[in-house]
Amino acid sequence: MSMLSGLFANRSIRFKLLFYFVIITLFSILALSFLGSTLYKNAIEEETNAHTVQMMDQVKNHIEVYIQEMDNIIYYLSQDTSVIQFMRWTNTESVHLDRLEDEVRKLQGVYIEKHVEIAGVMIVSGNNQFASSGLEQITRDPMTDEQWYKKAVLAPDHIHLFSHPIGRNIRAEQNLSADQVLSFVRAVKDPQTGNVLGVILIDMKLDIIQDIVESASLGKSGFIFIMDESGGVVYSPVNPIVYRISGQWMEGRSGKVFRYIDDLEYQMIYNTFPEFDWRIVGVFPLKESLQVVADIQFYTVIIALVTLLLAFLASLYFTNSIVRPVGKLRSLMKKVEEGELHLRFPSKTKDEIGELGNSFNNMVQEIDNLIHLVYLEQKEKREAELKILQAQIKPHFLYNTLDTIQWMAQDRDADDIVDIVVALTHLFRISLSKGREVIPLSDEMQHVESYLIIQMARYEDKLSYTIDIPKELESQNVLKIILQPLVENAIYHGIKAKHGVGKIQISGYKEDNKLVLVVADDGIGFEPERLAQMNESFHAIRQSSEDRGYGLYNVNERIKLSHGSGYGLTIESERGQGSKIMVRLPLMLG
Repeated sequence: MSMLSGLFANRSIRFKLLFYFVIITLFSILALSFLGSTLYKNAIEEETNAHTVQMMDQVKNHIEVYIQEMDNIIYYLSQDTSVIQFMRWTNTESVHLDRLEDEVRKLQGVYIEKHVEIAGVMIVSGNNQFASSGLEQITRDPMTDEQWYKKAVLAPDHIHLFSHPIGRNIRAEQNLSADQVLSFVRAVKDPQTGNVLGVILIDMKLDIIQDIVESASLGKSGFIFIMDESGGVVYSPVNPIVYRISGQWMEGRSGKVFRYIDDLEYQMIYNTFPEFDWRIVGVFPLKESLQVVADIQFYTVIIALVTLLLAFLASLYFTNSIVRPVGKLRSLMKKVEEGELHLRFPSKTKDEIGELGNSFNNMVQEIDNLIHLVYLEQKEKREAELKILQAQIKPHFLYNTLDTIQWMAQDRDADDIVDIVVALTHLFRISLSKGREVIPLSDEMQHVESYLIIQMARYEDKLSYTIDIPKELESQNVLKIILQPLVENAIYHGIKAKHGVGKIQISGYKEDNKLVLVVADDGIGFEPERLAQMNESFHAIRQSSEDRGYGLYNVNERIKLSHGSGYGLTIESERGQGSKIMVRLPLMLG
């Protein structure tokens, strides 16, 4: 990655601009194309699914109407007095059986005449007596031994549907095969005892289902079919794949599945009739529904390529309009580097390139003017160097004088004077620090200790001190002369006004990635109002020199100017108990 960025960094501006424009344009086109085709594909899928579900619901509702109609006819027949008498009839009754059969057949004929979809009706009693219209018995075997009869008797409270009723001892008078009818069977209960009296069977022509199913269209190759509870096909339009669809693929009462059949992916949406476990299934190939999306994607690619070509030509023109004046400006710069300061960039526009050219012209003019000032600057520089040399002589003279005093005091065994002179020498040397503003904390400690030695000679037994700073902090860099003003403040405003001996404690530690130096004394402390005023001032503007404790404000202002508002001084004090000044500095390892 770094090698690639390095090679790219050495390319020309023209290449970079063209690259950026082409990449942005290509990304935009691809993103819009992908997003558009994806959204359109999803919309097509949703619309296709919605249309399929709508067609299936339409077919399902029509079929349920006919099923309900057949169930109603069976109910009306079961409530008719002549039908109940026929089913109750025994050899002991005085009513003649033939008369009852005629009445039942007339009633059956009425329903067959009014409902052309009915192929035939048969009523079978528990005594193996039957009356039928449109249907006839094939053999003399008892009708009560038929599977459809037994199934109805075992579940008398439900209507039973039989698709393709093959193997029955019944045939239709209209010469209809078992594949052309749909049988509805329901048991009849005695209204008085609740016992099963017999069974009513109605054969409905499958043409009705055929007309309903084939009226629903699912595109060019899609179709709807009806599947019974065992996975058998009740009705389906002529289609080679319908018998390759397994009912085991469909879990639950509704949903959708995807399967490959003959290397072609199909989507199957299914739903279940509410009162029995027949399914209505809509089948259509995904390729057909998504062909429009494929066509759109193809044309999108063509349009994207043409758009990319046009964008490249436009980008080339645009980059040249930027690169040409930049190239001219670059050639002028090279000539100026060779000393031709009279050249200027002819700016014709007021855009960024024009402003850059004007800046170049101003820069060349300024360089030309500065060359004429070199002599004066060199002269002033030499004069400044002489002044600096003279200033350096004074500290050396001071150090030499102090060394002479130290030798004279040693010759006279004045050790106390020697100690004060040595401390004063260290104080001056660290104060000057060869002009450096930042020194190691160890030097700052030596500086403040030298100051304390001098003050102890002055105040004798009035003052004592301790310095407790960990060794690992001595290498940290700090601003010079920040502890001495704090110690001076502690002496003159705290200990000096106290009765008895005063003590100053200097310590340091790390806190929240900061260096904290503490100067504590057991002097008289500050009044609460004065303490609040000082702490507030440490976070505000610099105070006047007339304010008491000016040195503290000076130290605080130096720290804030050097390191920011997050650093500086804070005072804690209690009147009569002493004060504690905390200095917060950044950690700066030397």
